[in-house]
Amino acid sequence: MEVLNDKENQALRLPPGVKDFLFDEAAQHRTVERRLTDLLAGSGYREIITPTVEYGEVFLLAGKTRHGRNTLDEKVHRFLDRDGNLLALRADFTAQIARIAASRFVGMIAPIRLYYSGKVFRAEPQHAGRSREKWQVGFEILGANDIETDAEAVTNILDTLAALKIDDARVFIGNVDYFNGIMAHAGIEGERLQTLKYLVERKDAGGLAQTMEDFSLPSPVREVLTQIQNLHGGREILPEVRQLAQTEISRQAVDRLEALLAMIQKHAQADNVFLNLGEAEGMGYYTGLTLRVLVAGVDEVVGSGGRYDELISRFGVDVPAVGFAFDLDLLVNAISNGA
Repeated sequence: MEVLNDKENQALRLPPGVKDFLFDEAAQHRTVERRLTDLLAGSGYREIITPTVEYGEVFLLAGKTRHGRNTLDEKVHRFLDRDGNLLALRADFTAQIARIAASRFVGMIAPIRLYYSGKVFRAEPQHAGRSREKWQVGFEILGANDIETDAEAVTNILDTLAALKIDDARVFIGNVDYFNGIMAHAGIEGERLQTLKYLVERKDAGGLAQTMEDFSLPSPVREVLTQIQNLHGGREILPEVRQLAQTEISRQAVDRLEALLAMIQKHAQADNVFLNLGEAEGMGYYTGLTLRVLVAGVDEVVGSGGRYDELISRFGVDVPAVGFAFDLDLLVNAISNGA
């Protein structure tokens, strides 16, 4: 047998973080994809198909925060075309939808409900072992910022999990205004705020303790930052959550979450919804509600989303919105683990 040289052998391998789907595995992914898209279409959502390549500015705008850049911007694959234009592979559907909303949806009757399915490409660190190509199925609701719309988003998630017979899932709801309000009260902003958000989001207790020391933060603020990482659970944590809410912004965030819990309490899967007030950043463009889904036996978050009322305004039109995306590969893994 002829031995392949290193260059020829590399042609048979895949880059880190991507994979092939063959035969039964491909069929399983398509089946789950159809279940999700059929469910959304049946609920009045309309499909959109976005391009794989955008001008780099789309994700540059989406990657901005009030105090710098977020982790999305760091993960965008950028390249020059033959004409010297800076392009980027699709790293996030929501950023594309913000562009479309500002350029194509002006004048349409709100709310606009849509769904999508496709791949996003992110430059994850090779050593992290994360997928660099994610197959997402998601939905967005544009033009409404009321609690009823937030409840609809949560209901869509619960209905999807029920349709896929994933019984051991937990849907965590949070609100970034809770953290932001507490930090604003303490006068923490700029790079210091971004650093603390990064550490809280990743539950880096050691790094957070050292940073609080380096920043010489007062004891009350240290206490809040230490406790906020563990503020997750059912309605029973609301008294503690309210006690830490030191500003009107934070209190309003708690009120909105409590109202949301009340609104979905009659859903058959309502017991699978929990609070998580440790959400500090998310994708960086979230302005209120955050959503995450965890499933027993799956190490990563199988879906995430939230409210992004200020993102579309970066493209020139002020439109509130909320959305969520499932990671299809992780959903299939969750179903296989439960089989």
